[in-house]
Amino acid sequence: MDPQQQLNKDAKLCTRWALGLTFLFVLLFPGVMFLTGYQYTLSFFKGWTYLAFGWLIIAGICIIVGPVVEFVREKKDSE
Repeated sequence: MDPQQQLNKDAKLCTRWALGLTFLFVLLFPGVMFLTGYQYTLSFFKGWTYLAFGWLIIAGICIIVGPVVEFVREKKDSE
């Protein structure tokens, strides 16, 4: 496959995931809780905050480790 086609395919996949997760975590989940009249508590806010920080840490690890793994794999393949 042409590298540009692969790049376009990966960009579309990433865009779909980003939009889907944004819809889920920013609109759907809080929206359902708002419509049901859920009372936000401090413990719920703490849990939501821990979940967000956990998500950020996992995303950061993937962003840092992913390119390193690709680099090592390409280096092994070229040798």
